[in-house]
Amino acid sequence: MIRLQALESFTLERFDELKNIERVGTDTKGKINKNDKFECDKNLADYLLGKNALGRAVVKVIEIIPEKVEDTKIEENASKNKQDASVQVKKTIKKKSSKK
Repeated sequence: MIRLQALESFTLERFDELKNIERVGTDTKGKINKNDKFECDKNLADYLLGKNALGRAVVKVIEIIPEKVEDTKIEENASKNKQDASVQVKKTIKKKSSKK
């Protein structure tokens, strides 16, 4: 997620993709006012930063919020490491043989 601040007022068809909108002016659905702050994904941020039909940036970046690592990936890696450790232990255990 990327936190942005509007440099000018504009309307946006993809208004529903915005999150945590902090209004400075009037609250009108579909319209962002100058100095409003909000969060959105990278694709929409790129669009608002100038990759649009007008080629003009209407926002500035305030903060880039890193995405959280999913707990399931951490658990999978932990269980995989445990399996690898048990395989290594099994390989090192050998039966002793006595020669007579």
